Amino acid sequence: MRKAFDILEADLESLRNSLIQLARKYRSTPIAGRTLMQHALPTTFGVKVAGWLDAMNRHSERLAETRERALVLQFGGAVGTLAALKENGLPVAKALANELQLALPVAPWHAHRDRVAEVATTLGLLVGTLGKIARDISLHMQTEIAEVSEPVAEGRGGSSTMPHKRNPVSAGVVLSAATRVPGLVSTMLSAMVQEDERGLGNWHAEWETLPQIFRLTGGALHQMAETVPHLEIDTERMRHNLETTQGLIFAEGVAMALGSHIGKSAAHQLIEAASKQARESGKHLREVLAQTKAVTEHLNSADLDRLFAPENYFGVAEEFTDRVIANSLSKE
Repeated sequence: MRKAFDILEADLESLRNSLIQLARKYRSTPIAGRTLMQHALPTTFGVKVAGWLDAMNRHSERLAETRERALVLQFGGAVGTLAALKENGLPVAKALANELQLALPVAPWHAHRDRVAEVATTLGLLVGTLGKIARDISLHMQTEIAEVSEPVAEGRGGSSTMPHKRNPVSAGVVLSAATRVPGLVSTMLSAMVQEDERGLGNWHAEWETLPQIFRLTGGALHQMAETVPHLEIDTERMRHNLETTQGLIFAEGVAMALGSHIGKSAAHQLIEAASKQARESGKHLREVLAQTKAVTEHLNSADLDRLFAPENYFGVAEEFTDRVIANSLSKE
């Protein structure tokens, strides 16, 4: 576990550094925010990456804390009393812990498996976030979206039959691990129920399970650490996709602005009707609103220009991004 923790921490630090650079570079890049798989409101690619980074910061803290609790000596003899060593039990335990460079716990813990179960659950959480990032990348790599792409390399991501394909292969590896690890974590949690001072069968179930969790986590983390620095980001495509719905993505902002003049409910109904008209006619929502007297009485052309500019929907996204980056740098 100690060697595995070293490898994980190195790759996690590399990934965090890459995410810092990515969040900083695209701090103010507009992109369509999506909820329930549909366009919601404009946001920034920077704050999306900052969300990934913020989670990785927490995982870095969890790994360090879990490592400290898990890497401790288990030495208790037959039933945890060190009776065979008589009065030399604690001195021998201290000497053994020192030789193995492990912390000496306050008592033997063979039948209390919370330490190893914590390792498994900590890794499970890490793989879950890696899976979330991989899912985001793969969704944004779809042909119809094409905003983010994994790096190109000889023999990487191609199809055996379709020469034109460019598949999200790293995302696939990570998602595979994110699918398998939760079940393995469940095995580790189930194995915690032990009989008396030494259980039968349950701690034996850990022997293959925990190494599998480490291998899958290490592979997924390494894939992500190697891929993120070389992601290809198409900012023009992001801006193009913001207009996919012909301005409908800005409907809420227009309704809020209009609501300050005619009331929230009335504004909502008016913009809802205008949105329906835009969809049915194929016109841009701004064009429909510019021809709607009930709107132009309160919002002039300059107002509509402002309301249909993605940058005016960022809220405090850029500040959130800055906060996450600053928090990340403070941990280095």
